[in-house]
Amino acid sequence: MEANRGMTGEPISALTLALGALAAPGAWLLQICAGETLVSQTCFPHNVPLLIPIAPAARWAVIAMSGATLLVGLLGTWLAWRNWRRLSQARRRQTPESLDTKVEGEAFVAKVGLMASVLFLFALVATDVATGLVSACT
Repeated sequence: MEANRGMTGEPISALTLALGALAAPGAWLLQICAGETLVSQTCFPHNVPLLIPIAPAARWAVIAMSGATLLVGLLGTWLAWRNWRRLSQARRRQTPESLDTKVEGEAFVAKVGLMASVLFLFALVATDVATGLVSACT
């Protein structure tokens, strides 16, 4: 029986820990980089600012991408929360004689992942609000 079993008895894999910690920050990075690239190519071709974008559908593409990255961020935050909750319970069940440093390390990664996910989920929402309020070419 593995020491890092959560409340359901299932092990928490390293991939699950990594996804929980990196999904929301990765989604925000993708949203910022791809969104700004798309807007800059449709509003500032050849370094000449335009009042109207070359491709009007670019705004809808940015909105769709923002929605998709928000869903990824929500999923990553939920996963980080679940990992943190399960590993916190596993830590509480340990006795001083059966202290497992692997569980301690995984619980730390889960807690940091949860904090980062919540922070970047807020950044995703703030970026989505800015995308909806500000015109791309102004």
